[in-house]
Amino acid sequence: MASSKLFEGIPAFPDDIPIAQISTISLSGLRAGDASVAESLLSSAQNLGFFLLDLREDDIGNNLIEEVDSLFDLSKVVMNLPSDIKQKYRNDPPRSFLGYKAQGGSKTETMEPDRFEWFNIGQDGLTGCGTLQPLPEPMNVNLPLLKSFLEHGQDIIQMVCRILATQLNLPSDSFTSLQPLSKPSGTVIRFIKAYACPSAEDLRTSMVHHTDFGTITLLANVVGGLQILEPRKSTKEPDAWSWVRPQPGCLIVNLGDAMVEWTGGLLRSNVHRIRYPPGQQRFLDRYSVAILARPERNAIMKDLVRQDGGSNGDNSNLTAWEWEVKKSSALARGEDTVESKGGRS
Repeated sequence: MASSKLFEGIPAFPDDIPIAQISTISLSGLRAGDASVAESLLSSAQNLGFFLLDLREDDIGNNLIEEVDSLFDLSKVVMNLPSDIKQKYRNDPPRSFLGYKAQGGSKTETMEPDRFEWFNIGQDGLTGCGTLQPLPEPMNVNLPLLKSFLEHGQDIIQMVCRILATQLNLPSDSFTSLQPLSKPSGTVIRFIKAYACPSAEDLRTSMVHHTDFGTITLLANVVGGLQILEPRKSTKEPDAWSWVRPQPGCLIVNLGDAMVEWTGGLLRSNVHRIRYPPGQQRFLDRYSVAILARPERNAIMKDLVRQDGGSNGDNSNLTAWEWEVKKSSALARGEDTVESKGGRS
């Protein structure tokens, strides 16, 4: 997450709204091999699939805090470029999700246009595993920053995956071997801008509820707006959603659907959405920087806990790319329901 200085001068996050009860995990504790911290990590991954990761008191964590501060400055420059310039880098789904997605390109649960835009930068191009995509000049001149942020973020993702595997009595490389940086994947750095909500009609969903397809997501933001669906609740229940309070020096981390597949449902991928910022924060644009990690494209999506493939059914013999296409197509056809998956709840 950003340093405390980026939280200065913005309206306070209100206390009179439902706030998600998310555990805080110490990165330095994970790196030191603290058994109680590792157990807390597994509990968070099973119960809610979300946790705050405190980056402070860790060298790489402190580097990430500085990089996030710089990336927030960069994201504001990029996301506020003239529309005609951003359109030059427009993505082309489903062929490619890299590049720019404009506001209004998708629908919310009320079938209204979304209220956000994003820019995806592919990991493959940054690591040399693939061709670097065309990027606006402000990103090109900041390639060293983007590469360093990705390297430090992947250090954390790989560590979390190793610890979770060990906690589940699997070989420590069970998950990391399926998402090496040296092989092509759909992993991206993502800049997101959700627009301010000054009018009453703006007080609605910006990004529709969803789960993440991948393995681990690292999210940094300062202004609120992220909501988590409470366990055993329906997306249609008005009291089903809790707000996530951003904290200085902490990343918001969540597990994706791939971790559910690989563990036969032992870990949780929880539904979440971007709503309008709460309280007086609604008058601010909401910027976020994230790493969304995905398996390498040819990774097999079988249950690693149960050697017979377990509960994965037809997915056991699919590659990650085939599995992602299958999930995307089913959602587009309305054949799949967006719901939290796996875990204890």
